[in-house]
Amino acid sequence: MSALRVGWWLGWAALVSVVVGIAVGVDAGHRWLLLALAAAAAAGNLAAMVVPWREWLGKGRGSALLDVWSGALIAFVVLLVGVGGSSFSLLLFLAVPFVAVVQVGRRRVLWLATTVVACVIVTVVVSLPAGATAMRLAILAAVVGGTLVVARALRREAAAGAEAAARAERERTLLADAEHRVKNSLQTAADLLLLGRPDGSAGLQFDLTASRIRSLAAVHRLLSETPEEHVRADQLLSQIVEDVDVSLVLDAEPVTLDAASAQRLGLVANELVTNAVQHGSPPLFVKLEGGSRTRLRVEDAGGARNGNSSGLGLELVRRMAEEGLGGSFELVERSGGGTRAELVF
Repeated sequence: MSALRVGWWLGWAALVSVVVGIAVGVDAGHRWLLLALAAAAAAGNLAAMVVPWREWLGKGRGSALLDVWSGALIAFVVLLVGVGGSSFSLLLFLAVPFVAVVQVGRRRVLWLATTVVACVIVTVVVSLPAGATAMRLAILAAVVGGTLVVARALRREAAAGAEAAARAERERTLLADAEHRVKNSLQTAADLLLLGRPDGSAGLQFDLTASRIRSLAAVHRLLSETPEEHVRADQLLSQIVEDVDVSLVLDAEPVTLDAASAQRLGLVANELVTNAVQHGSPPLFVKLEGGSRTRLRVEDAGGARNGNSSGLGLELVRRMAEEGLGGSFELVERSGGGTRAELVF
């Protein structure tokens, strides 16, 4: 596509040159006919800009259209010379880089040869002085050589860009596969942990550990489903609370986090919801707000331990909030009853 953009630019450059030449009084006859030719060429260039080249390039119709475009440009310049005189023969030098950048392989050689032949014929037909003829041929040779070098460099750059894009896509695929495997491994670890769960109060610690592992698995599941290394926090919270068996209302804005922050938020949210389920009363309210700082709030209807609790889960939340997320955490009793846990980072 970059080569086609260069082709469009060269086409417009040729048209602007014609209009400027007529406007400043270049010695040319049939000015209205010249303007009509320029208008027709402008319409053709506009039509070329709306062609679905991304779909057609590399196919027969794309190559045929490029041939028509190249031939039309050369014919346009030849007609200009025939109608307006030798002053417009210099526009053939714009046809050389155009052909070099839009054509490839044997087609490029064929159209470059056609351009050179057209230039020689025009130079002979308009009966230029020997010095002017020699100068035009020398410039033509220099333009052909320089244009081929530039065209080759452009195509190498385009090929390198395509290879880099393909490499990045392969890396994203491998990363998504790795995240999927990590998610499966974490899920398996949580399931195996629960297989050995003892009865009674000791089993609660197994449940807590398994839920923490599952919150990490939820992050890796989302990472495996997106091409970017970021996680939608609202989707993460939806997965964390989907198995909660009490009345719960989730109100989460679409906040995007990097993988590390998402893992920490997942652990914190899991701990706060678990704490509210075990020590509070339904209904539970979970709210996530974005902005300059992200705010997670979990509220219950009453009964939760107070803000001075030394429980392992809440200690994990405090450390994760302050050291992992660089934020703050507080757990306070609501004036109307119940408890509010709030994380800000």
